[in-house]
Amino acid sequence: MKPENVNKVYQFAVMLISISITAYTLSRFSVLIQPLLSIPYDWKLEAAIVTGQLVFQFPLLIRKYRDRIFIYYYNMLLVALSGSILLWPLILINNYYPWNIEWNVLYFFTVVGILFLDHMRRVRKIHLPSYLCYTWIVYRMIVLALLIY
Repeated sequence: MKPENVNKVYQFAVMLISISITAYTLSRFSVLIQPLLSIPYDWKLEAAIVTGQLVFQFPLLIRKYRDRIFIYYYNMLLVALSGSILLWPLILINNYYPWNIEWNVLYFFTVVGILFLDHMRRVRKIHLPSYLCYTWIVYRMIVLALLIY
C-alpha cells in the first residue's frame, strides 16, 4: 500500500474514533442538561447528528473544494474530539459535585467558543472559505432548536 493511502486509512480510523468518542461524550453531557431537552438523548442520536453535519456541509464543498473534502472532515472531527476532551472535566466534576444546570450550559458554550476558534484556524490552514465555520454553527443551532422544542 502506498504511504499516502496508509495515511488516508489512518485518518479515516481517527475520524471514526472521533465520531464515537464525541457521540459518547455528548450523550454523557446531555444527562447534565436533560431538563432542557425535549427528547431523550443518547450516543446513537449524537452519532447521527455528527454524521449529519458532514452531509450538511458536503454540498458546500463538492463543487469547488472536492480535493479537500476528506481533509476538512478530518480536521472538523478532530475539533469535535478536542471538544469532547474539554467536556470530560465537567462530566467528572458533576459525578462528585453536581453543578447547577446554568453552570453546565455556560461551561458547554465556553467549549463551543474555543472549538469555533480552532475550527476557524484549521479552515484557514487548509485554505477553505470561512463560511464553513458559520455553517457549522448554523447546523448545530438547527439541531439545538430541534432538541429543545
